Amino acid sequence: MNPDDSFGNARYDFRSGPLRGSSLALSEATLMHRGRSRLETVPLQAISAVRIAFERDPGKIGWAVVLFVVAYGVSAAAAPLAGLADSLATGVRGDGAASVQDIASIMIATFRGLGSAARMLPGIAKLIGAIGVVVLAVGLWGRTTLTVTLSAVERHFAVRGRNRRLFDFAELLSERIAEPRV
Repeated sequence: MNPDDSFGNARYDFRSGPLRGSSLALSEATLMHRGRSRLETVPLQAISAVRIAFERDPGKIGWAVVLFVVAYGVSAAAAPLAGLADSLATGVRGDGAASVQDIASIMIATFRGLGSAARMLPGIAKLIGAIGVVVLAVGLWGRTTLTVTLSAVERHFAVRGRNRRLFDFAELLSERIAEPRV
């Protein structure tokens, strides 16, 4: 936010997210949202409420928990599955007939392949866990949303993370709409 003068004029530039490159400007009588291909001017008299909030994303946090549980389950299942496949492969024996030998070798190869696949599960579990960490971080990082309520609609201006500058801008806007009008 850049205070322009003592009349309470201020500006907030969006530097990231979907509103990147646009700005909010507060003047004596209007709130203006200007972007590359948009311009919206709202008289302060038309604003009935201003809300600013920092919110975490519970959906992403929930998905992170699910990913951690899946990663733990996959990791826990790896050793028993590998052991079972290896024991089944060593337990297959033929009695000397050619067809039984062929079936036995196919079964041994299948069980050895399953054992190899089961030994890859801890790496897959680590990858799922890492994805869970990223999703959790994004969910906890949250966003700050300025909501301007007009007579029939709401305008939402969101930025990632806890943004003190947007809170300051909202406070100035609130003070301006609370001032008595002459």
